[in-house]
Amino acid sequence: MSTNTLQFTAISGANNEDAVCYILEIDDAKILLDCGNYEDYTNESLERLQRVARQVDAVLLSHPDMAHVGAYPLAYSRYGLTCPAYATQAVSMMGRLCMLDVTKTLKAREEFTLFDEKDVNQAFDNVTALQYSQPMTLSGKHSSIVITAHAAGHTIGGSIWTISSGTEVVLYAMDFNLVKEGHLNGCSLLESNLGQADPGKVNPRLMRPSLLITDAYNAMYKLPTRKKRVEYFIESVGHAIEHGNNVMIPVDSSARVLEIAYILNEWWQQGRSRRNSHTLYLLGRCARKTLSFAQSLNGWMADGISKQLTGKNSKPFDMRNIVVVQNMEDLEKKMKGSGRRDRSKRAVVLASLEGMSMGYSQELFVKWASGGKNTIILPQRGPPGSLTRYLFSRWWDSTQSQDAMETEPSSATIAATQVNLVPPTTLPGIDINVTLRKRVALKGAELENWHAQERRRKEQEAAREAMMRRNRMMLDTENMSSDSDSDDDRAPGVDVQALRAIDTMALSEIDLEMERLRSGQSYDLYVKDRGRVRGLDAQNQSYCMYPFHEENRRVDEYGEIIDVEQYALTTEADDAANLVPDINDKGYDSDDDDSQNDNRPTKAVKEERRVRLNCTVGFIDMEGRTDGSRASHTLVQIMPKRVIIVHGTSASTQSLANYYRNPLVPMTKEIYTPGIGETLNVSSGLNAYKVKLANALFKQVRMREVGLGNMMGFVSGRIHFTQEDEVPVLDIDSTAMESAWKPPTIVGDAKLSSLRTALEAKSIVAYFDSEGTLVCGGKIAIKRKSDMPGGAAGIQIVGTPSPEYYAIRGIVYEHFAEI
Repeated sequence: MSTNTLQFTAISGANNEDAVCYILEIDDAKILLDCGNYEDYTNESLERLQRVARQVDAVLLSHPDMAHVGAYPLAYSRYGLTCPAYATQAVSMMGRLCMLDVTKTLKAREEFTLFDEKDVNQAFDNVTALQYSQPMTLSGKHSSIVITAHAAGHTIGGSIWTISSGTEVVLYAMDFNLVKEGHLNGCSLLESNLGQADPGKVNPRLMRPSLLITDAYNAMYKLPTRKKRVEYFIESVGHAIEHGNNVMIPVDSSARVLEIAYILNEWWQQGRSRRNSHTLYLLGRCARKTLSFAQSLNGWMADGISKQLTGKNSKPFDMRNIVVVQNMEDLEKKMKGSGRRDRSKRAVVLASLEGMSMGYSQELFVKWASGGKNTIILPQRGPPGSLTRYLFSRWWDSTQSQDAMETEPSSATIAATQVNLVPPTTLPGIDINVTLRKRVALKGAELENWHAQERRRKEQEAAREAMMRRNRMMLDTENMSSDSDSDDDRAPGVDVQALRAIDTMALSEIDLEMERLRSGQSYDLYVKDRGRVRGLDAQNQSYCMYPFHEENRRVDEYGEIIDVEQYALTTEADDAANLVPDINDKGYDSDDDDSQNDNRPTKAVKEERRVRLNCTVGFIDMEGRTDGSRASHTLVQIMPKRVIIVHGTSASTQSLANYYRNPLVPMTKEIYTPGIGETLNVSSGLNAYKVKLANALFKQVRMREVGLGNMMGFVSGRIHFTQEDEVPVLDIDSTAMESAWKPPTIVGDAKLSSLRTALEAKSIVAYFDSEGTLVCGGKIAIKRKSDMPGGAAGIQIVGTPSPEYYAIRGIVYEHFAEI
């Protein structure tokens, strides 16, 4: 007998909108669900992560944005989070780009030393890339745990996860989108997004999990349809272009930017006038790689993307109307124009990062915010505490407080606020204090001092390397002479421990000996006396000698030791097989425009700016998340046994929890809303028994197929132990089976709508009355029963026994699975 224990702990992102990071414990296995953090790397959530990082057995990454992967390189390189990590191929690639862009941005504004580009690459090299619906068994002692990624929408490669072990199945569904977008399909929670015909039916593979972990980020928002929001987004950009305004849209570097760029690129292609007056730019330190990687990931996009390949030279996800720039200098140069034909134009700029607390979006905001001929359109609310979130709050208070309608909670809806579509408007009387951090080139005396320090540093490194090289040569000579004098048959070699001791020699000792050589206090090398005859009491002696060293060739029992790597042929990877660009390739990294200036001596400076907001500001929700009303309705159909609600404000978390606790809502009442650091025990308490089935069992028991590949039957048998096997054997009890009787048990989805379709297929008239009862032939009624054992739903057939009654009962048994 085995019992699975489930425990859940929130490290970050519970009862607030911070980045998400949670610990799920299944027995003695600890699984880290996402590893997010925003640009502040001094918060308390990182301290909590550091305390448990070395205990984690696996990491699951859901989306390629900072909210889900922002802390992963730091935890991998500094906290010891080196366990296996899993994500889809698209999340692994685009998440790497996201963190490379963030790293470059942080290093361009301050002395950031927590991690660098090398740490980012090493961290994401540790990620095992998965496909959708690909079961993966954890390695080692946790091989009983199986994880599977399913499409979540929202971002390219975004995933919802199922984690199963024994009788427990956990569904981790965060930041999903049920609606198909321009470049992404919808979440696989609905069968319609998997190519099925029924638009409202949930995926049966994801139904009835033991535990559902979901978010309340959009629980209190009721959004217009995606079609209306896209139309209004394009209309807002077009209105600003018609008035000759520059437009700045803050975006992330690798996730939602693809959807926004796709929409604008398609719209840009349809209008010649806007191409003559404005240029569409993508501004980011890794912008060129973002579009290049996206083209290699067209298999993770919507079905319509690949159908756009019309010509011989056409490319998937071809952003031909977007001009990529990777620094502010290039943007200003292109906007001014460089000749008669290349005249100055206004610009529509997609600038990273989305929070505008750092990066090019912050610099562009400071330059454009005070100008009346500029427009800022926010496609996302931004991280908590960011400049984007502040502008969203002021926009909301100015435009939504009077017109927004709050729907009253009922049995069918959750309390939500309708988000109205409002054109970009001026927010009068707002002065914003912005802290600008950047690195500037050294000049004058500071530059001379830097060059002097560099010369001294290089001299010390060269002398230190020469000193260590001399010590290694002395050790080689010592070992070779001692090996030639020994009488044993061991092959001569180098003392590995001594070499390690030299490599790890304290810098103070090396510096002391180095200074002696540089000051003229030491000229000689001490070499071993080889001419003396050795006896029983012989001791090694050394004498001063002119510093000349004759290198001895290292040999083994087969002769001279040859370094095979010097003769190895470097083979280039097949281009046809390597379809994914290698981000570690130095040639590929060299296209970063700002990488050419990494060697310039700079210093970090801080400047406080007070910016008067004179430009127009607008917000159109392009976050790609399902709103609270539709998300809650879909999750009710999933029918989980227990629910944990995280990642949302305290108000939205409690609102969603109260909706699920409503007696009129057919949802489990085991609803949990944990706080930060709180550990929940959410085990089901079920016991799993492992038995061996006897051969006679399958001959006498009638088995029925239930679900996909599952067989179920009723048996009355006995369990006995055998001497050959420690596992008990379940054998048939023929006497008990002949005399045993049990009422039929219905297994399957007890939906009266599907049963009505099955009855009509047999030419039986069936309809629903006002109370939801299915009336068949005017005499037989079929009702739902909710008082079944374990809280399951069942059905009840009411009517007078007759041939028609038994015919309908037979159809019911065939439609479900009767055992």
